[in-house]
Parts: sequence; structure tokens; C-alpha cells
Amino acid sequence: MNGLGSPASPTSGTSSLPRPARASTPSQPSALEITRHLLDNGLVVVHQRSPPGSVTFSASWIGEGGSARDPEGEEGTATVLSRLLSAGTRRRDKRAFAREIDRLAATFSARASWERLEMEGSGPQQAQGEVLGLLFEALTEPRLDPVELERIRREMQEALLREASQPDERADRVFLERLLPRGHPYRRNPLGTTRSLQRVNRERVRRFHLRHLTPRGSMLVVTTPQPPPELLRSLRSTFGTLSGAPPLPPPPVAMPRSRPEGGLHYVSLPGTTQVEVIVGGIAPFRGHPDYPALTLANEILGGRSVLSRLFQVVREREGLAYGASSELESLSWAGLWTADAGTGPGHVATVHRLLVQEVHRLAEKGPSPTELRRIRESLLGSLPLLLETSTQAHGLAVEVGYFDLPLDHFERWPGTLRALTPSDIRRVVREHLWDGGSPLAVAVGPPLHGRPIVRRGSERRHHTDTSAEN
Repeated sequence: MNGLGSPASPTSGTSSLPRPARASTPSQPSALEITRHLLDNGLVVVHQRSPPGSVTFSASWIGEGGSARDPEGEEGTATVLSRLLSAGTRRRDKRAFAREIDRLAATFSARASWERLEMEGSGPQQAQGEVLGLLFEALTEPRLDPVELERIRREMQEALLREASQPDERADRVFLERLLPRGHPYRRNPLGTTRSLQRVNRERVRRFHLRHLTPRGSMLVVTTPQPPPELLRSLRSTFGTLSGAPPLPPPPVAMPRSRPEGGLHYVSLPGTTQVEVIVGGIAPFRGHPDYPALTLANEILGGRSVLSRLFQVVREREGLAYGASSELESLSWAGLWTADAGTGPGHVATVHRLLVQEVHRLAEKGPSPTELRRIRESLLGSLPLLLETSTQAHGLAVEVGYFDLPLDHFERWPGTLRALTPSDIRRVVREHLWDGGSPLAVAVGPPLHGRPIVRRGSERRHHTDTSAEN
């Protein structure tokens, strides 16, 4: 699925140097020690202690300028801007900016998703001040070079052509178009369209930058050994000087009024040999109380690689695909879940049946206690690995800030998951994934030339749509 990101709500009642709530006690310092602060200009700062022994730091600016904010008819503006942020500033052209990043042994990246626009910089701890300065420079003084803008537009147009010609990417797009109503922010392609990109010029990108990359509604997440008071003092002279319009309210998020038409929707894509099959539907937003149980349900179904049911059934037992997996993408305004596999044209119906069957089986019977324990411990076993470096640990702090989670969220996460029972997993699958009937299913692959997708007999018939959708 395309896109990720949503605004986090800053904690109210804080000052520029508040007494922070802590995610761990001072006697047990770790990368799970996260605090939240508020600068005078409204910018939220999330501070995370670097893992012991780490020699690097990481910082992320997270703003509201995602593709959901693209003006009508100018879709792709946020993505163009995100790519221009790493293509030079008014002080340094693209090459000079890249050379400075290299000199500092640092990294810099920027991306736009459905909900947010993000920039991330990381590097040695001794270069923290200079790297943060480059992050601030890219944020406030983007060069917006017309030559670079034209290059980026061409690259995005080429990406749209590739997206339309690859079964997996085309299936993602068809799935969202069938699942979500027009106007839904997650239905938008962050790349825009060939037509809308023609309208994205320098002046429109500049207006978008001024409107959306402001301190209010944004946050800066920093993973560093530097104590919060020192970090905040240094940030006041840079990020603390920003000003701009207040944040916009979230865009309207209209959910489907009824279940999409059932059956398997097949889209022909000439020139391809493999078929991508996707089933799925709407999932709860990230802050929903059922999210922990749904996380485990997704891991059991297809998220935990070789341990998952889909991998074991579709690949290992039936040998119908190189891989089969599922994904839960719970964002701030809503969520999506999918189960998918790539297979040959002659196995489409069987793979579709197996994907749906495993969702239904989990909804009807739930996991066994042994299966739940094995998947849960495998998932929790990966958490300590994320605390070994600043870059990896930084992702946890970004998640806490991004979704406005409790500061001790990841300290409590193991206990939260271990408290869940097989009946909890069964309930959330029934309520959110199965939802009373077969999930939406799409398949994209080579033309079938009149060959039926399903055989007569034990497999029930599926609705087919063999017309290409543009």
C-alpha cells in the first residue's frame, strides 16, 4: 500500500521547558526513555535517549504536508516538494548540499506520504549541531530549482508508467480505488497523475511549502545522548524561530457506506506473466483499543514471514507462490489491511480461495494458545534488536510522536500483547477483518483470453472483470 503518516496531537499544558513525563526511570536509562516538550512557537519536540554505546544521533521533522493536502487538480505537489528538499537550498546547490552531507558522514532524506511530509537526518554525535542546521536549512530555504523540478516531474511520470505496468503495484491501486470512495485521502496516489503533474510548477510548490511546513501541527523527533534542556536551548535559535499559519484540521475521511461488490475482480494487464492477488478491507486507526490484538492477528495471518499461516499454506503446503503475506497499516485517520500473493494465471482462483479461507478460519476458530504464544514471542523478540542503534531506536520515538502515543508505550507493549488471549484475536478478526462476509478481492495479471478464472466443482464461482482500468 502507498503512503503512511498522520498528525500527532501535541500534549497541551506544556511550556518550552516543562517537567517531562518519563517513559523510564532515571535509574534505568535506555532508548525507551522518551519525553515530549513544546517550544514557544508551538513546535512539539520529542526527545529520546540514544542507546548505550551508540555513537550516532537521528532527527526527524514531521509536518502536515502529505499528499492528502495536495490542492485539487495538483496532486503530486507534496511529493515534488519532498524531493526538492534534498535537491539544494538557497545557500547551496544540489552538489554542494550533498558534499556537505558527505563531509559530515551523515545521511539526509525526505518523503511525502498520505498524511505527512517527513525529513530525516542522522550522523555522528559530534556532528549533531551541523546536521540539524542542514535539516533546518532544507526546511526553511529550499532552492526549488526549476531544472530540478522538471527532472523530478519526469521521474514521477516514469514511476506512474511503471506502476501501471507492474501487477503488484497496479493491484494496490485497483484495490484502493474499489475499496475507498472518491475524495478519500488514502485513495490518492502520492505520485499524482500524469495530468496533475503538468500543473505542478515552482510557484505552486512554493505556496504549498509556505502553507504546510510550519511549526504548529509539526514535530521534531531527536534521538541523542544530549539531555533535553541542552537540546531545547540549542533548538530555540533555529527551529524555535519558525512561524507560520496554524495547523489545518484533518481532511474529511469518508468511509465506504456499504461493503464493496463481492467476488474476485480481475484486471487484465497485457505483457505480464504473473498474477497479483489481494484481499482486504478497512481497518481501525492506530489509536483504536483493538490495535494490539489486530497486530497479533496480522502476524499470525501473514505478517510473521515463514511462521505465518499464509506462508505455510500458500507456499509451503500448496506451492502456489514464492511468498504470501498480510499487512496491517493503521494510520491516524483510518487503517487498511491486506493479504496478498503472486501466482500463475492458472492458480488465481485457488490462491484467492486460500487467502479468504485463512481469514475466515482465524475469524471462526482463532489461534491455538501454542500458535499465539509462538507468534507473540517471535514478535516481541525483535524489539530488543531495535534498541541497538540510534537509527533503529529512532523509529520507535517517531511512532510515539507520530501517533501521540503514551510516552511509556513501548515499555508496556510486551505486557499488553501477553495479556491477549486466543478469544481476543478471534473477536477482532471477526469484527474488523472478516466483518460478516468475504473481503474485497482484486487480481491483476495477463489477459485470460476467455479462460475462466475458476473451475466448475468444489470452488465457487467469482465475479470477473477482465477489462483494463485506466
